[in-house]
Amino acid sequence: MATSKTRDWSSIAAAARESREQKLAKWLPNPELIPHPLPLNVRSLPQTCGVLTERQIAITESTPRHILSNISKGHWTAEEVLVGFCYRAGFAHLLTNPLSDVIFEDGIQRARMLDAYFRKHGKTVGPLHGLPISLKDNHSLAGHDVTLGFVCNVNKPRKTTAPLLQVLLDQGAVFYTKTNVPQNLASGACINYIFGRTTSPFNTGLSAGGSSGGEGSLVSLGGSPLGLGTDAGGSIRNPANYNGIFGFIPSAGRLPCHAPENSSGQEAVAVVAGQLCRSLDGLELYTQTLLASKPWEWDYRIVEIPWRQERYEDGLGKRGKLCFGIVRHDGVVLPHPPIQRGMKEITEGLLAAGHQVIEMDPFLGSEMLQVIMRIVSADGGEDIRRTVKILDEPLVPEFDIPTVSNRLEAEEFWDWSKKKNILRAEFLSRWQATAKKTLTGRPIDGMLLPSGAHVSPPHGSKVYLLYEAISNIMDCTCASIPVGFVDAKLDKAHERISFMSPEDKDNWNRYKPEVYKHAPIALQLMGLRHSEEKVLGLMRTINKALGRGEEYQA
Repeated sequence: MATSKTRDWSSIAAAARESREQKLAKWLPNPELIPHPLPLNVRSLPQTCGVLTERQIAITESTPRHILSNISKGHWTAEEVLVGFCYRAGFAHLLTNPLSDVIFEDGIQRARMLDAYFRKHGKTVGPLHGLPISLKDNHSLAGHDVTLGFVCNVNKPRKTTAPLLQVLLDQGAVFYTKTNVPQNLASGACINYIFGRTTSPFNTGLSAGGSSGGEGSLVSLGGSPLGLGTDAGGSIRNPANYNGIFGFIPSAGRLPCHAPENSSGQEAVAVVAGQLCRSLDGLELYTQTLLASKPWEWDYRIVEIPWRQERYEDGLGKRGKLCFGIVRHDGVVLPHPPIQRGMKEITEGLLAAGHQVIEMDPFLGSEMLQVIMRIVSADGGEDIRRTVKILDEPLVPEFDIPTVSNRLEAEEFWDWSKKKNILRAEFLSRWQATAKKTLTGRPIDGMLLPSGAHVSPPHGSKVYLLYEAISNIMDCTCASIPVGFVDAKLDKAHERISFMSPEDKDNWNRYKPEVYKHAPIALQLMGLRHSEEKVLGLMRTINKALGRGEEYQA
């Protein structure tokens, strides 16, 4: 029998969805233009099914810098740019359900204000003038909810805008939508009881990832030129991998994230804010623009390191050939055949370009897995259980939450934090020791590693996340780079006799290429702490080795 609380949470969630649909109504396409039934792979539909005008396609297929250039030259207005993205985001929502809080009309009003300023003064308000930026649910924008995927947080709009978002607004950015997240954010899937499940556009039967899953899916479909997410264990790179786009996270203390009052308070493995984009252009633009704002003057956590062009050029290989280290597996779970093929192809491309690639020993995977699981589970799941109890909201069944037995006392938490520090020291030592193997005489310039143990999995599947969490545990700069797609002919399943762990056996036995049809393949590129410029340059080098041009968009 339904209780009053049950009716409360379900009716609140239903009302939130109804409000979203009402706000979207005027932006949705003519139903006659939409294929019925929808194909499994909907990625190309925004460009091909006649929903957008040719001009809107040109706008929404542009890189962020190209958008800004056209606005600053008066070729496009901020309003028409945003209108194009609103129509495309609305269509994207019908395909994969990425949106949560739809604020198109607020965005239109702001774009008109920017256009009025441009007409009056003949110049832009700042370096991001008119650029639409989508926001993950957990970014604090005055007047809008931060739900974290919990129904009890609906209709509780924030009173203030986070300093990071305010700086982006001051530079001319236009916020027009927030995007979906998993319940409690702590998942590699994107589903909650408020807004439902978000899927990958390459195969709607597969996960969009988490916790920035709405951002990943929306950006992939061209509904946003630049998405702002957060990451504490793969939450940007996992969705970037699953949706076939680029993702980038800084190391802690380099780029701003949440306001202090909105932070988790857990700093042993810090949360960072980063970007998702179809092009490297957007990742570079955001990083350079934010550093130019001198964030160390308005965020106490940020170290005073301005943009270093020479480090970026180091990553481009302007001072000589480069050396990459490659780690084939984490010592716990061997990646599926498509990811192994992606690593082979990227190695061959770099070698053909004249760079060196050296094999590196597996990580201390089992130790890392223990450390991050104990640290992030330190409260024994108390915060989650306390939050859902407010309205008796059920937990999403496919998510595992910590048990009371996982709870750590203060001294135990300090011990696990100490173990993390020991692992970081060992990792740095191994990195520096590579100088003995490189032809450059220097340590490796960057490290290539699998994007995960598998590509985007079917909904409800178990997800192995250590690969994406390694950079967070080590506090390293890290990026995701799309390299291809699952091919049943090239990525055949084959039997293995021995396994590294029970997780390895379980993961391997679940692989069937037909299950992962059309799924993107991605790899990760990792640099040392505060190596953001160099990692961005290395991404350019890898793109070039893969035969991609400067303006390549995934």
